[in-house]
Amino acid sequence: MPFDAISGQQLPVRQLQTALASGHIAHAYLFSGIEGIGKCSTAISLAKALNCGMREADFCDDCLSCHKIEKRVHPDFFYIEPDKNVIRIEQVRDLQKKIIYKPMEGRRKVIIIDQAEKLNLHAANCLLKTLEEPPDDTVIILVAHAALTLLPTIVSRCQRIRFAPLPDAAIIDFLLARGAE
Repeated sequence: MPFDAISGQQLPVRQLQTALASGHIAHAYLFSGIEGIGKCSTAISLAKALNCGMREADFCDDCLSCHKIEKRVHPDFFYIEPDKNVIRIEQVRDLQKKIIYKPMEGRRKVIIIDQAEKLNLHAANCLLKTLEEPPDDTVIILVAHAALTLLPTIVSRCQRIRFAPLPDAAIIDFLLARGAE
């Protein structure tokens, strides 16, 4: 599923494709927008594009790297999500220990923090240090419903990518493709 298969989010996808094509990848992104509009899927797609073995500025979804990222077993791909509805400092500290090394298989290490608004205060402050001084060849993607729920110091260190609600046509196409009437 290359970038052009992401439905209803042309502007965010175009922003990412431009960054990939120019080689000007931010060290940290904040993907924000309402729930269920493709923020996390797009973040995983960006991780694939940054490490795809077959394509530049996009991804094939067929190579070994793309498959490993999809299954979340790639050694340079880190996915953090809430544990019992909160992201704790231990999760961030564990991540920090893992990302200090050079990429093992891919070109870049990619970290996705899903539901970043659930970082507790200690975890958020701990993550701030990594955002201020990220390791080389590392891209951090925070996925959140609203930037206002995050510490302003975290938001200020990320390139914001805003995801709009899906247009009705995209929702209809999605449902029709899955057999709805």
